Amino acid sequence: MEIDTKVTVHDAMTSSVITADPKTTIAGAAVLMSRFKIGSLIIVNEKMAEGLITESDIIEKVVAKNILASEITIGHVMTKNIITIDPGSELNQAARLMAKNDIRRLPVVDNGNLVGILTSTDVLMVSPELTEILVENARMENQKDYSNLEKSVPGTCELCGNYVEYLDVFDGKFLCDECKEDLEDE
Repeated sequence: MEIDTKVTVHDAMTSSVITADPKTTIAGAAVLMSRFKIGSLIIVNEKMAEGLITESDIIEKVVAKNILASEITIGHVMTKNIITIDPGSELNQAARLMAKNDIRRLPVVDNGNLVGILTSTDVLMVSPELTEILVENARMENQKDYSNLEKSVPGTCELCGNYVEYLDVFDGKFLCDECKEDLEDE
């Protein structure tokens, strides 16, 4: 008898997704994010995911442009045509999709209905070995200039192999604080 050991998106996703209506103001969205201590909201219309808004969207598209958050709706700011994934997909497929599209959140959709959300943190918590995919993508995105990377992504230190919440870039490698300090002292 063969045992199925594949880890699926369903195994790692969060099924209780905080959502908002596209008519919600940006101020209302910020209140929701703050209250639930989350960095994004999925925008739904009758259980159908139609967009996503992140803290970065609010900063870049509203605050930086000095637009009053109570006078603009999520629908005007949200990212449309979002990339989604099926709950039965393998987790490594989700990690590759995130890395390829440089995203950290994937709405999980089953037969058109939103059933969960998968974040890069969820992937790393359930399957730390997939860290390589996400770290490699971060390295490729930032290979030209490591100087402006402070704390990057959670993952496995390239020197000692320990999993840590924050990796620092030092000499072109993702390292834990301890290994970075050891190399700096040499």
